Amino acid sequence: MRPRTYRATAAALAATVVTGVAAVTAVAAPSPAHLAAGQNAATWLTTQLEDGVLTNFGMPDIGLTIDALLALKATGVAPATADTVADRVAANAAAFSYYEIDYDSDGDLDRIVDAGSTAKLLVAATAAGRDPKHFGGLDLDAMTRDLVATSGPHRGRVRDTTPEVYGGDASNTFDQSLAVLGLSRSGGAPDDVVGYLIRQQCPAGGFRLNPDPAGAGCSSDDVPDVDSTAMAVQALLAAGAAPGAPGAAAKGVAWLEAAQAADGSFVNGPHKPDPSLPAVANSNSTGLAGQALAAAGATAAAEKAAGWIIKLQRGGGTDQGAIAYSPDAFGTGAIDDMLRDQWRRATAQALLALAQVPFGEIGEQPAGSASASPSASASPSGSASASPSASASASASASTTPSTSASVSPSPSSAAPTTPGGGLPVTGDPILRVAVLAVALIAAGPALVLVARRRRRP
Repeated sequence: MRPRTYRATAAALAATVVTGVAAVTAVAAPSPAHLAAGQNAATWLTTQLEDGVLTNFGMPDIGLTIDALLALKATGVAPATADTVADRVAANAAAFSYYEIDYDSDGDLDRIVDAGSTAKLLVAATAAGRDPKHFGGLDLDAMTRDLVATSGPHRGRVRDTTPEVYGGDASNTFDQSLAVLGLSRSGGAPDDVVGYLIRQQCPAGGFRLNPDPAGAGCSSDDVPDVDSTAMAVQALLAAGAAPGAPGAAAKGVAWLEAAQAADGSFVNGPHKPDPSLPAVANSNSTGLAGQALAAAGATAAAEKAAGWIIKLQRGGGTDQGAIAYSPDAFGTGAIDDMLRDQWRRATAQALLALAQVPFGEIGEQPAGSASASPSASASPSGSASASPSASASASASASTTPSTSASVSPSPSSAAPTTPGGGLPVTGDPILRVAVLAVALIAAGPALVLVARRRRRP
């Protein structure tokens, strides 16, 4: 999607959200202090790269590396390094998108494609200015479209091709949002793909992470979470005038504003989390939500989010520019190498709220440029009819990194959200899922042949 279209969508969103108010105001660019903080954070990420990639326990983490690529493109930091990172992502694209296994024991390898990973690669390719139809030897546009269900109750859903014996399809709203974002910049997102995303919106405006197994729309306001809503809002903005997209985006923005704490922070998780699990305001969720609010023109709320995040940034020392996951993590002082992965994930997503470049425009405009921000305000604050009853209560842990999936994370296929009570969003290798697959393979016997390609999720 081109910036002009994106800004026009934001203008329509503003008119939809601000009930009874015809005035549309210009969106201010992020403050110089926030822009500088975002660039410092991106610069720190470049110091964490090893041969153009970020690693997790010594292994390349392509999902997290894509997050770093998006961070560099959003801030305009180190263009040459960003090109190197894009090259490395392309070199690992096939291994990240799919794996091959003879799961039916017929002697032939069967390709199992991960929807979230493939869609995230599509977003990365378009943001990096690469041809998504020729990226790492893959036609990501065609691959993503081939994953779309064409009939049945899940029509329009971008799905994994995982056979039931290995858990079946685990795609979720994060994956769907990534697909809409990527396809919107690569030929256009089909209406049914956008429509399936809209069906994940709950009555008050938030989006749930996991679709209903039977394909029903969301009917409960107990299940939406911040990360899924933030990603869905940005995807719907990128979808432009697709049927239902502007109105659904407007409701999502209103829900996010209602979920924002007075200090500007956000807590991820469902509306009614398990009370026995900790609820932690964190920079990952706040980064995604702040970026979405900025993309929609909700400037005041976006700046509040950025103001909270900037307080978690290290101002000096070896790791100057790094952003902590939470106030508690920031208070630990020097970064422990055991928790360095957490700081990398937090920094990559938190800085998105500082740069305030919409996902749908990353790579098209430098951070802080007038054309990188929509030209209308969609801030529904103060409008009683635009602010649904929503709670910011959710659960997340600052000290653990779950092996679930959405950078911003939950079901194995998500790209970044956190599970209720879970920790930092995981955007790279799904260690737990790979382990489960390995156990299943061993149990199945030597007839199953696993190719040396590890499955990776965004």
